[in-house]
Amino acid sequence: RADSGREALDIHSIDLLTTLRESASKWHQVASLRNLQFEEHLGAQPLHVMGDENALRRVIDILLDNALKYTPSPGKVTLSALKKEKDKNDQGRIVISIEDTGIGIAPEDQARIFERFYRVDKARSRELGGAGLGLAIAHWIVQAHQGSITVKSEPGRGSVFQVDIPAAIPGVETNTSLPNAHDKP
Repeated sequence: RADSGREALDIHSIDLLTTLRESASKWHQVASLRNLQFEEHLGAQPLHVMGDENALRRVIDILLDNALKYTPSPGKVTLSALKKEKDKNDQGRIVISIEDTGIGIAPEDQARIFERFYRVDKARSRELGGAGLGLAIAHWIVQAHQGSITVKSEPGRGSVFQVDIPAAIPGVETNTSLPNAHDKP
């Protein structure tokens, strides 16, 4: 849909903290069913961004789904978020981290995991479901929000995915010149 221009982002000022809390609430039950520990470190301060709330929720859901899917019991998944201040003329950045104690990703695969249809282990991915599009979709959404998404991982020791997007002035609607949904990253 993004490639054909049918995917439109609804960009406005939002408190990403609320979105993160709402998304995390449904993943607690999934973690419990899988005998995994799920923690949130979100703080109490609002995290204002110019963004599409549903699209950003989708990014969080993709990353949490993967973290819970690829973390064997009795593992742990942690969702955290913070605002990094720059200087008095800059609103700073919002950094969201999803860390797991899962199976990890080999270095040679880390460079490709955001590509469409790429799956690290084809057999395991078919077994657990998925078409290899989740991380590519998350990557596109984050880039459309003028941000970046990165991974640090070590096989057998887990992964940390970080999403970094610009913070915004609370309640101020600005022309953010975000790319059109049909623009490929």
